[in-house]
Amino acid sequence: MRVASNQVRLEAAMAGRAIALIFASTLLGFAGGIPIHNLSAEQPPAVDPSPSAEETGRLVAEGKEIFLERCAGCHNDRGDKPLKTGAPLNQRGLSTEVIAQAVNGRLRDRTEDERRAVTLYISSLMQNKDSGKK
Repeated sequence: MRVASNQVRLEAAMAGRAIALIFASTLLGFAGGIPIHNLSAEQPPAVDPSPSAEETGRLVAEGKEIFLERCAGCHNDRGDKPLKTGAPLNQRGLSTEVIAQAVNGRLRDRTEDERRAVTLYISSLMQNKDSGKK
């Protein structure tokens, strides 16, 4: 009788632990998702993936103005000046994401739209280099 009594207690305890484990896992799953969601909500996209052609033209022109003001001293107006640290900017084959990270760091005092404009301008320099245009 005593063995059966102990077995019943053990089964009851295991069922309670299983429920507690499921509850704790669920709670951690929800709690763990909250910071991830908040972090991604605070990070704006580097560049709007689909601006209209007119909007792109306006942003590239605005980006060129800012680039000439803030960046051309080291990179020239087309990003073609060789640097001590390596190849000219327009020959580095940088992705839009890498360009956006650099622009966001260098132009922290500018608005998000201005940084996006500079990113698009620099990206256009990369595209022109890749396509053989000067």
